[in-house]
This record gives sequence, C-alpha cells and structure tokens, in this order.
Amino acid sequence: MRPGNTKEPASVGAPFDYAVQRRLAALKEAADSQAGSSEAQNAYYRELLKPSMRASRAPLVVARIEENNWAADLATLQLYLSALMQNKSTPERAAMRLVELLRGQPQLVQELVGTSGPGGYEKVLRMLAKSNGLSGAAEDGYGVSWQQNQQHQQDLKSKSGEKKSDSNHDLFYDENAEDYARQQQGNGSSSGTADKPVHVVLQEKNGSAVWGGVKWIVSTLLYAFCILTLVNIALESTGMMKATNVSTEFKPEPMTTPVRFSDVQGCEEAKGELQELVQFLKSPQEFTEIGGKLPKGVLLTGPPGTGKTLLARAVAGEAGVPFFFMSGSEFDEIYVGVGASVTGDTPVLVQDEAGARLVPIGEYIDSFYPGLGEGYTIPVSGLQTLGYDGSEELDRCAWKQVRQVYRHKVDEIYQVRYLGHTVSMTGDHSVFIRNGRRIKAIPARELRVGDYLVDLPYSIDSRQDMPAGTAYDYSQSPAPLPLWALAAEAPLMVPVTPQLAWLLGAYSSLGETSKEGMSFGKLDLSLEKDKALQTKLVKSMAEVFGPVGTASLDNADSSLADYSPVLARFFADLCRNQDGEMRIPEFLWTAPRSLAREYLCGYLEPFCQEISGAKNAAVTTPETQLLREITWLASMHGIRAVMTVDTASVSSVAHGSVQMWRLEVSETLADTNVDTDNAQFKDVQIESIKHMPYDGFVYDFCGCDNEAFFGGQNPVLLHNSKMRSLFSAARSKAPSIVFIDEIDAIGSKRNPRDQTYMKQTLNQLLVDLDGFAQTEGVIFMAATNFPEVLDPALTRPGRFDRIVQVPLPDVRGRAAILKVHSQKIQLASDIDLNIVARGTPGFSGAELQNLLNIAAIEATKQRAKKVSNKHLDFAKDRILMGSERKSAVITQEAKLATAYHEGGHTLAAMYTPGAMPLHKVTIMPRGHALGVTMQLPEADKVSTNRVEYQAMLDVSMGGRAAEELVYGIDGVTSGCSSDLQKATNVARAMVTQFGMSENVGLVSYTEDELGKLSAEGRSAIEAEIRLLNKEANERVMHLLKNHRDELERLALALVEYETLDKIEIERAVKGLPIERDDVSA
Repeated sequence: MRPGNTKEPASVGAPFDYAVQRRLAALKEAADSQAGSSEAQNAYYRELLKPSMRASRAPLVVARIEENNWAADLATLQLYLSALMQNKSTPERAAMRLVELLRGQPQLVQELVGTSGPGGYEKVLRMLAKSNGLSGAAEDGYGVSWQQNQQHQQDLKSKSGEKKSDSNHDLFYDENAEDYARQQQGNGSSSGTADKPVHVVLQEKNGSAVWGGVKWIVSTLLYAFCILTLVNIALESTGMMKATNVSTEFKPEPMTTPVRFSDVQGCEEAKGELQELVQFLKSPQEFTEIGGKLPKGVLLTGPPGTGKTLLARAVAGEAGVPFFFMSGSEFDEIYVGVGASVTGDTPVLVQDEAGARLVPIGEYIDSFYPGLGEGYTIPVSGLQTLGYDGSEELDRCAWKQVRQVYRHKVDEIYQVRYLGHTVSMTGDHSVFIRNGRRIKAIPARELRVGDYLVDLPYSIDSRQDMPAGTAYDYSQSPAPLPLWALAAEAPLMVPVTPQLAWLLGAYSSLGETSKEGMSFGKLDLSLEKDKALQTKLVKSMAEVFGPVGTASLDNADSSLADYSPVLARFFADLCRNQDGEMRIPEFLWTAPRSLAREYLCGYLEPFCQEISGAKNAAVTTPETQLLREITWLASMHGIRAVMTVDTASVSSVAHGSVQMWRLEVSETLADTNVDTDNAQFKDVQIESIKHMPYDGFVYDFCGCDNEAFFGGQNPVLLHNSKMRSLFSAARSKAPSIVFIDEIDAIGSKRNPRDQTYMKQTLNQLLVDLDGFAQTEGVIFMAATNFPEVLDPALTRPGRFDRIVQVPLPDVRGRAAILKVHSQKIQLASDIDLNIVARGTPGFSGAELQNLLNIAAIEATKQRAKKVSNKHLDFAKDRILMGSERKSAVITQEAKLATAYHEGGHTLAAMYTPGAMPLHKVTIMPRGHALGVTMQLPEADKVSTNRVEYQAMLDVSMGGRAAEELVYGIDGVTSGCSSDLQKATNVARAMVTQFGMSENVGLVSYTEDELGKLSAEGRSAIEAEIRLLNKEANERVMHLLKNHRDELERLALALVEYETLDKIEIERAVKGLPIERDDVSA
C-alpha cells in the first residue's frame, strides 16, 4: 500500500448515465436499510462492480465489506475477491487479504464451514476456489477479471482522450503494474484453475500461538468452574454433600510454637507454683519412686484477662506434653448431648463375656447402674453391639465396640412407627434415614412421615465370603457342641455343620420336648409334604448324631419319630431359654452365613409350599422373641425379613388371647441364587410420629464405631451418643494436660431446683475425674473467674484440690507484659513502657495487649510510621472512657450543663482528702455517658480505708451537687442516676461487708444472708445507706460553694476545649490560659 496517495480518483470520459445512477442509489438505500440481509448487500456490490460503471467502484466495495457492519455470505466473499482483482491485486495477495478479513469475522467463518481458526480459513478458500471465486471470472456480468477491467478502462480513456491519473485504486496496489505483468506472463494465468490451483500459505502472526494457548486455558478453566458449580449445587440440593456421621476424636492442640513461661508475665508467683507440675510431667518416675503424688487437678482463679489459659499452655510447652483444651460451654454441650437416647424396650444385639444375645437395651444397661443412679456414663469393656461398616453408604453390618453405657430420665419422647412397630426415643436422638444410596442421621424431632429408615443390609451377595476378621467369616467355624449321654463321663462332641443348623431350625419350628424325649410333633403325616419332611428329618438326625440319633419309629408313614432324652436335652439347651421359650442358638449370632441360612431354611421349610421354587415364606406364631431374633438373624445375612402383627389371627389360651405375629421372608432359603431385588417386601418407611409425655429412663450406647447401632423389632440404624473421649484421649497421650476453661459453666454448686442436664454434666465430670490415678501422668487444669461458686465436690482433695491465684499484674508485671506484647510493634523512641505501666493501674494482661493494639491501629489510620505517646493516650482513654460519639448533636445549653456536672466531680476529686488523683475530664459523649471524669491511682492499691470510701461517695455526689448549686433543686437532671447507683453500691458495701457503720455494727452479710434478715435489720441497713449518701452530698455541696468561682472557670474551659487532662484542669481552675497547639485536640 502506498500511503502517500490520497487524491480523489479522476473520472474517466464516459457519458453520465442517469438511469444507472438512480438504480445504484436505490440499491444503496436498500442495502443501508437492510444491514442484516446479505442479498441486499450483494446486489449493491454487483452493481458497483459492473464494467459499465463510469469509474471503478471496487475500492468502495472492498472498504464497505471490511467495515464488518453489513451482512455477508460466500457470495459476498466472491465479490470481495473480484473487487480486489479489479484493483490489480495478485491472487496470492487477494487470498491473504481475504484471510485477514476472515480473522475479523469469526462468526461468518463459523456459519460457512462450522469451524473457526486457520482450519476454517483454509476451508473457505477451498470453497471459493471450487466456485471459481479466486479466478476473477464473472458470472452473469457482475464479476470481471483484472485484465478485463483494465482493458475496459483503457477503452474509456482512449475515447475521452483523458490522461491516466491517480485514483483511490492505488490504495489497493500490492505490487506495481510491471511486476504484476511479469508475474502474469511467467504464470501464464492471472488466476488459479483446477489444474493449476493457487497455493496459499497460512501463517500465524508472531505471538498468536501463545495468545491462543492462553485463551484456551482461560476458557477451559471458566467452563470447568461453571460445570463444577452446577454439579455442587445439584449435590447439595440432594443432600449428598452433607458430612457423614463419623466419630469425633479429641486431639491435642497443635503446638507449632510452644508457649513458654517467658511468654507469660505479671504472675511470677503463679508460675513458681506450677513449676513442680512441669517437673512431674517431664519425669514422673522421680515422684512415683518414693511414693509421692501430685495433685490431680489445679484450679487457676483470678480476674478475666490475667493469663490463666496462657499459663496452662505454658505448662504444656515447658514440659513438652500434649495439651487438650475444652471450654466449659463445650463440655456442657457434649454432656447434654448424652440425653439423646431410646426407651428401654428397644431390642439390641449385644455380645460380651456371656455370649451374644438379643435383649432390650434397658434390661442390659440397668445391670451397670446402682439403684436409681442416672445422668452419667459408665465405661464398659468387652462389649460389642451390631453396627455397620462403611461411611456414607451402608456396606455391611458388623460387630462394633461399645465403650460406655448411659441412662437418664426424661419427661417426653418421640414414638416413631414403621412396619407395624414403634421405636421410642428422645427428640435429640438421631436416626439414620436413606438419602438415595447414602445415609444420614437427623434428630427424631426433625423426622417426617414418609422418610425411609435404614434397615439391616439385605444386598450382601451370598456367593461371596466375608473378609477375614468380621463376624461372618466362613473360615471361623464354631466349636463342636457337647452332647452328654446320661451315664457318660465325657460328652460326645458334635461338629457344627450346615446339616446340624438345619435340624436346629426345624426343631425351633416343630420340636416338642417332654420327659420321655423329643419329637418333631407339629407335622401332619396325612400330608405328603410333611411325610417327605419327616423322612428328611429322620435321615439327617441319623447322619448327624449317629446311633444316638436313631428314632423310635414303628411306622414312618403313620407315627411321628421320637428321640431320646439325651437329644431332647441337647436341643433344649441350644434352642430354649430358662423359661422354656424358643430362641436362636447363641453360636448362630457369630456363625458364618451358610450356617445361619441353613437354620432359617430348617425353620421355614415346613411353611413353604414349594421349597425349590417359592420366593416367599410366611410364619404365623405367638412366639414373639423367636420371631424377633429370626428377623434380626435373616436381616444380618442379607435376607429380607419383616415381622408384623397378624391382625387376622388370635391364639386362644386359658386366660384370654395371645397376639399372633407374622414373619415374612422374601428369599427361598433353599436357593442362594434367588433374585431378592424382585422379591416382595415392605419398605422401612415411617408411618407416623407421636410426641408424647414419658416418665422413665432412656438408654444409650456411647462411643460405638461409626456412632451407630441397630435396634428395634425390625432392626433399624440408630445414631448413638458420642463417646466422652476427651479423658481417654488424654490417657492415651500421657503424660498430658487436660485444660477446661470457664469451668464454672458446669461446676457451679448444685441445687435441687437445677435442671436435670445441669446436674448430670457435673456428675459425669466428677465420675471421669475419679477414673484417673494420680500416677497416670495426666494433669487436669481448669480456670474460673468465680471460684466461690464452684461445687465443693469439685474442689475436694483428689479432684481440683490445688488453687493457684492469678491476680492482676502490678506495675512491674505490667511493664513486663507491655514489653512482651510490643515486640512486634514499632514504638517511638520517646516511649517509656515503665511510665505507661505506671499509668495503667488495674489493667489486666489482655487489656494491656488491647491497649497496644488500639494504639497501633490509630497510628496506622493517621499514617504514622511509629506508635507515639499520643496514640497510647488515645488507646487508654478509649478503654477507660469508651469511644467518642463525635456525631452526637449536643446543644450549647446541654453542653454547659454537662460541663457543670463534670466540673463538680472534678473539684470533689481535687479537694477531697483520700480521693484518687485526677486523670482526665471530658464532656465529649463516650459510650452511654454525656461526660466522664476519670481518676487513676498513683500506685497499685491492695486495700481501701474508710476515708477513701467516703471520698468515693463525695466524688460520686459531686455532679449532682454542682447541678443543684447552679440550677436549683428542680434543675437536677437524670444524668446523675449512675452516680447515685455507684454511691449506693459503695455505701452498701461499707455497711454490709466492711463493718464501717456504727449503727449496724461490725457485721458482714452475703447476698443470701441479706435476704434472710428480719425486717428491722433490713430497715437499719437501708437507713444507714441513705445517711451515708446524704452526708456525702452535704460535704460536697459545702465544698463547691467554697470553690464556686473555680467551678465556673472549669465549666467554661470544658465548653471550649471539651477534654482536659490533669495539668490543664489545674490551669483552668486557676484562671490561667491553656496552652494547646490544636484547640480541637
């Protein structure tokens, strides 16, 4: 391109054709009005490119198409190439120009060939080559080659006699005419053909590959983020992303940077008392070798913020032992959670030293508690119950260890009904429900009718063995069973085989026992089915027991087989309890699935019409316990079994009727390949929920693995209470420290009126503390601000029997604390921390740290590089007096009244003997006060005498006295209410606690004792309090009258300056000018 050519194209000498111009104007108007129509645009372009035009309009066509404001299609690109060819561009240059155009219009490339990028450009060029778009040939007279257009222009020039002049065509010259002519002669053609196509090389610009890669990465990450967000929303809406119920284990705090005694300042005496604990934790054998015992518990007491928790961490840091931390509120929350329990009639499967059995949970746990004891957990060992393996999904049932048992009384329960049965529990007790393939636990009070409970797993593949170590390992065959002959010295050991299990099941269903022996007496030999069953029984008995199992049978077709008393005893011992009721043999609870399945097969076979083909068996019997155990046993091994009330059948007995139960099993036990998924069964769906009153114990297992166990007539998964594993975790990490902060939240003195959960929490803590020996290497530490409220049982010897006081730091302690906390703060060189410590009496370590932090924040806000004394004064005023309320709108009259009020306090503090020195006075609203007069002692005080208490009364009354002096008795405002309250508290303490009243005498009463006084005693105390306040008011009124001029001068200074320090106060009352660089400061 030659940028120097900007002249208008000279017209050629053709005559002006008005018809052509009108047609061209109409087409342009149509193209402009139909910007989205490619047909309208192409019609306009074709008209511009006709050879009959006076001058070539190809530059206009090229410029309009490149504007990218008008619709385009493949025909538009052909016309674009034709326009370029008319302007003497080579096919190669035209193709490159076209590619640049396509790069600016990716949506057009996408519409034409379905893809973008270099691949799309190449496809477009091939399409144009096939359609002769690159040859410059015209169709229908609308497109011409460059040679034709050149010849036409020369003809026009020869007719008009005009000379060749510059035109805008030069803007599209890629080569000069001579170079182009030579190229055309060398190529023999000006355009590509099918035999000699135009070769185009597409080359990315420098850096375009990198930029393309970056765009691809960004777009991929964006799409991935959107997809993951949508997936997360979908999962959360279905509840699949909720946390699983995994048991929580207490872990010690990570000690990445251990706290040392050097990090704790201002409590040297307390650190000295705790040094022996450090030595014990480091080498406990030195103390135990000679029989020494350290206190089991150490109680840290003192005001808030004195570093009690930091001290406990420092002991752990110095000794290098694990540190277990829990606040009192957390401890209380955990023990209150123990209240989530089920009623005692809930059947559960337990296994202990006495064997495995299905028992009501209340009957089992009651054996651990003495009398009516309740409200605390009892550790147990060797106890297991049936839980499950898996996390979010129920993989299989399995025996799980129980670490504690628990019972307590409640006054209400929730009764959940399902499958005709109910399970009753407290509202806090969680029950597992199904959420798709996953399970989750929710409190009973949040259950809804229609929720699906989690029953025992029924999807176990019977053709697969259980992993070794589980309760149902095929390799663990039960031990042989003893068969005692009447005169034998040693029993005959009968191997436990599937055939024996089948016989035991048949006995549970048909067996009858008497003194003469036993028989399967419930068979009806008139039925062919029962005859065949008896034949099978006789054969199996002989094969299992040998000669002992030979039946006494005269005619197998007409008589039942009778067996000896030896076998009767054998079967009764295994299949009956002490009351003679049928039960499942104990060894089956832990036997492999093959044995349990054969037992069920033997029990159900008499009730199956077709053993080999039926998929369901139903049993109706009054034997509730046996059916309940069979339901559990079948469910444990993946066989769907449901026990329901049979309302259609009632068994009559001598004294009334007996409820009949129906057991439905949805798998033919004779065929392990039955499709149980298609078998008929009832869903474990909640039918109703009742919230009802209850007066009795509820029970729970604590600390089960996965925090779950099965319970109920038809077993469902219940969520057990968390194990109180804080102490067990500390014992496992011994030597260690267990620290309970704010122990008064759970250890306050017990009262008969307290709620049950409040007492049971303290009871549990006392039981757990007693479970530790003083030589185990576990030190218990606790902290409280109110040691006087703790229960005596908690602080007796053997529990928290050592009390360590952690008082407020003195001036040296405050200086040391400031030094520790200022290590990471940039302080100005003129700051003396000793002076700051002297100016902060009564500050705790936490308040000193807050002082430095507020000063650092204020310095940052003021763009200061270091913290100065000004920032420290700001921080101290904010802590002592509160934040300024600069936005408060105060009238001039109210400001003056506040100035008089604070002036009365100030003058009373200045001139009253025994009063604390003034620190600062302000009438700027701070916190809830309109003004504040601040006093600070010159040194740490440990006691206060009568004169000092009277000075407190005088200073408190100073504000009200000043208002009365200036405005009269009717002008006294409500702003003195807090002053009167403070004065009354001081006077009450003088009278009732410190013995500073002559009329009441040398007595001291607690709050409880004051409530028990006689009416005369309370009246005397009230009269003395009023007298002390009245005398203080009279004294300060007399003082202000004598210093009335000073009050006026101080009030005016406060109105002008709003805040005055001690030196400024002294100058103001003397009438001296106040020197201040910034009046508004």
